[in-house]
Amino acid sequence: MSYIYYIISGIIIGAIITVSYLRYIKKLKTNKRINRAKKSEIKAVELLKKNGFEIIDIQKENTYTVFVDDKPYKATVKADMIVKKGNKTFVAEVKSGESAPSLKSIDTRRQLLEYYLVYKPGGLLLIDMEKNKIRKVEYSIANDEHPFNICNLVWCAVFLFAGFVIGFLSRSG
Repeated sequence: MSYIYYIISGIIIGAIITVSYLRYIKKLKTNKRINRAKKSEIKAVELLKKNGFEIIDIQKENTYTVFVDDKPYKATVKADMIVKKGNKTFVAEVKSGESAPSLKSIDTRRQLLEYYLVYKPGGLLLIDMEKNKIRKVEYSIANDEHPFNICNLVWCAVFLFAGFVIGFLSRSG
């Protein structure tokens, strides 16, 4: 047999071993990340309870439909926890690691915004397990959803009263 056969065989065998090794390493990292996330969620439950939150649901799944060119696409989201404190319900997202708990992370911001739009909670909580801290997250757009507030009610009453007075004074006879 020629040397070319051995070279080609070596390259193929080396490629197979390399790909298998890389898949194995990736699987180990994924399992490690999943185990870390599970441990973080267990600690987060304790942290939330310690701070007066009631755990309503864990890994709560919800779906919504997106239409692309009039064709429906069903999307599923899964919130880490649904919790309650007083009369207010929150979606709690548990994050560990250095960058994930930060709102500088675009993925974290998008995830929380999606939860806000899908679950319509009274609030959002970002649980930073590196710092053992519960962070309340609010979006400025949330204030725009309820345009009828007490100020509008006062103005409505003022105009109603003014209309009544004008009508009363302008009546004939």
